Amino acid sequence: MADGRSLLTGLFVGGLIGGAAVLLSAPSSGKELRGKIKENCNSIEETIKRLKTDGKALKDQLVQTAKESAEVIKDVGGELQTSIKKWQEEIKPHQQDLQKEIADIEEKIRQLEKTLQN
Repeated sequence: MADGRSLLTGLFVGGLIGGAAVLLSAPSSGKELRGKIKENCNSIEETIKRLKTDGKALKDQLVQTAKESAEVIKDVGGELQTSIKKWQEEIKPHQQDLQKEIADIEEKIRQLEKTLQN
């Protein structure tokens, strides 16, 4: 939001400086000069209105994008949790088999150690 205000401030200050430069450098009559100033003011007003409209549209689009992103992240997080739970359930029988095999190996090592000690 600060960038939008900076842009508007820059455009306004630039318009004022441009208008002052025209006033100081243009050798024209007062009536012509007033007409040019009025045209410049109208042009600046139109630019400011357009920037305001574009800024509001951009803000609305950013808000909508943020909402959609939050929903997508929530959905992906839920799917990820489901996948992890499913994976854990799938490996549980294998995990139990591995623990049983490790216990059997440890028992065989103990028996071998007893055999070697005798």
